[in-house]
Amino acid sequence: MASIRIIKYHILILCMLTIPFRSVAKNDGSGKSGVNFTKMLLDTTNIYALNTEGQLIVWNLKELTKIYKSDTIKKFTAIAQNRSGDIFLGTSMGKIFKINKEDFSLQPYLELKVSYSIYDMFFNSDNKIFVIIHYAVYDPIKDKYWGSFKHEPNGIITSRQFLHFFKKRTYRYFDMPNYSFIDGRDRIWMIKSFGEFGGSVQIFDTRKRKALRSDFDGLDFRLLYPKSVFEDSSHHIFITSGVMHFMCTGDIFRIDNQQATNIYHSEDFIDSAKHDPWYPGILVGPGAYNAVDNNIYFATSEGFFRASLSNNGEGNVEHVEFLFNPNLLWDSEPLAIGLSMSIKKLTFTIDNRLVFLTSQNGIGIYDGVDLKMID
Repeated sequence: MASIRIIKYHILILCMLTIPFRSVAKNDGSGKSGVNFTKMLLDTTNIYALNTEGQLIVWNLKELTKIYKSDTIKKFTAIAQNRSGDIFLGTSMGKIFKINKEDFSLQPYLELKVSYSIYDMFFNSDNKIFVIIHYAVYDPIKDKYWGSFKHEPNGIITSRQFLHFFKKRTYRYFDMPNYSFIDGRDRIWMIKSFGEFGGSVQIFDTRKRKALRSDFDGLDFRLLYPKSVFEDSSHHIFITSGVMHFMCTGDIFRIDNQQATNIYHSEDFIDSAKHDPWYPGILVGPGAYNAVDNNIYFATSEGFFRASLSNNGEGNVEHVEFLFNPNLLWDSEPLAIGLSMSIKKLTFTIDNRLVFLTSQNGIGIYDGVDLKMID
């Protein structure tokens, strides 16, 4: 029996190697595809999103109707909200504008000294702005850069040239993140996944204005494939991780000080009835914390789930509950043999609706009963 399973596994690998992975994994049959949004932000009345053309699109949260779409004269690359509730846009030319919420006109706010494209923007609790630009965290007010972050070993080798001819491996550099998040203690978390080669975590303290350690005990960066960072009401940090490389895997880690604890491992939650050797496993994508019910929500290749945290001091997930499974177009994973998670971000509205950003199918809004997709 064992030899038969090994043969089946090698056949599976051979088949996957010969499949041209493109955006064909799941299709909802609506004919809508190619809707590529890159950023999403919610306030009390609207959903704001940026697309790959650099346009701003706005929907009314109550009716879910599109109320604004910008032209392509300015290419918007970042969106953020300050502590006063104002919305700001960053551009590919290093300019920052404040949005007039009445008519969506733009008021010039700031211009970087060098016209770097703005990848992301954050305002800390003192309303001080920090932006992520080409290979650095940047304070545009004081013109200060931070580009040296200590990295833990993963499957990627980064080298620096010295003496013009030689290269030496370095662990101090800046990775452009796939996803960034500012927590309640004003720390910017920047994560990046390298497919089968692991991932990286960079942390910047906007209060102390310095890079922080990311060498968490219990976290192997060669086996970390970060998809999101979020925190609960007690300021515990959670990192979701997942990759499809021949088979699927997924984990959720809780970070306390310098200790990382695996509180969810997808293999432990596979239906015991699924003994099919062809079953690929569960891929974990982004997650979010819901302060209303004190649960965490996360997307997987099997759909969306909700889970509570145990009160035994260990904080493991329990009462994992399936919610829904939308049909979506998926992308290929560039650094692994498999598909990339199509859901990119989760968040909640003030009336407790789950909102998620996808790579190709627009934005989904789930009210606990019905799912509506907008693009």
